[in-house]
Amino acid sequence: MTENNQKDIQDPSYAYRWNYGEQAAYDAWQKQKKRRNGVVIYAVVMTAVFLLCFAMLAGTLILYGYEPPAGGNPLLSGGAEAGEGGMSTGDVAEIVIPSTVLIYAADQTSYAYGTGFFLREDGYIATNYHVLEGHTYYKVTLYSGKELDAELVGYSAPDDLAVLKVSGRGYPALDIGDSDALRVGDIAIAVGNPSGEDAPWTTTQGIISALNREVTVEGSTSIESLTMIQTDAALNPGNSGGPLCNDRAEVIGIVARKLTDNEGISFAIPINGAMEILNAIIKDGNADGVHSSVSKTRPTIGIKGGTIQQGDTYTYMGQEYTAARDGVLVSSVESNGAAKGKLQVADIIIGFDGKTVQNMEELIERLYSYRVGDTVEITVWRGDGEVTVSVTLGAAN
Repeated sequence: MTENNQKDIQDPSYAYRWNYGEQAAYDAWQKQKKRRNGVVIYAVVMTAVFLLCFAMLAGTLILYGYEPPAGGNPLLSGGAEAGEGGMSTGDVAEIVIPSTVLIYAADQTSYAYGTGFFLREDGYIATNYHVLEGHTYYKVTLYSGKELDAELVGYSAPDDLAVLKVSGRGYPALDIGDSDALRVGDIAIAVGNPSGEDAPWTTTQGIISALNREVTVEGSTSIESLTMIQTDAALNPGNSGGPLCNDRAEVIGIVARKLTDNEGISFAIPINGAMEILNAIIKDGNADGVHSSVSKTRPTIGIKGGTIQQGDTYTYMGQEYTAARDGVLVSSVESNGAAKGKLQVADIIIGFDGKTVQNMEELIERLYSYRVGDTVEITVWRGDGEVTVSVTLGAAN
């Protein structure tokens, strides 16, 4: 027994030699293995907890009948909210630019540039009347560079709208949108020629800043109040007559005005009202029978005057007088105006249809609350007492 045991101990095949380096490597491997196992276990546990929470949330939403909002997550829309099926500005520009034209209007002494766009494939072009006003020759340049003579089909000066026509067919007409459906904050994309032929087919983007803005426009024969869309898209005079589009490349307005003493405030005629006028012009050559929802002609009395205060002095027919009341001193009466034969020079207007008038601002405020054709009672201080006359309001001429 002892002999065998001694043999076993001395047999190299059973000898154990401890190596520090190998043991250290082994211990390190064991620690790493334990860490990997811990990470795996942690991941499994967290996955199970996540799935459990998700299942509970889904069950709660189903229980209370939750429905996701249409149009996707607004937080991921990348800026102003786009409508259903909205496109990028680049996609809109690719559609709108070929449908937009550069307009050149001229006569023997002057010329002007503006913008227009195709309403129909047979060559009818919408633009602003003020782009063409006073000129007799019209030329349009297509995006391809081709130049075409154009004829004036008709216009509506109060609405600042006009239609040109070029020969041929197959022009890329734009789709018409719904300006009544606009909301403040909606995307607004404009294409036009802000510096005429120096910067043609310029695309700018902004938003709808406000709706139903009343903008007073003084034309050659009348003073109009136009109901406009306000936008902060960068626009300049050469953009006049061009399309203002939504993010589906539909025309929602016709660019018409820029507020020159403020940056970022421009105006466009709403397309719904504009189409009432434009369709009538295409059909009849004018829009005389259309009751416009875009413009309202400002009424006038047919006088010139200014604010005067009680105690102020003024001269009439070579004599000096002292104003007995606050009001508006009449300095002239138009020969074909509404007040002819009713009001006189040196009258002081002190009342308008039962409301006191103390200055020119109040007179204009009272006046603009009425329409052309309305009959009003105007009270004046004449000589030593009050006189009231009836005046049927007219349009400026």
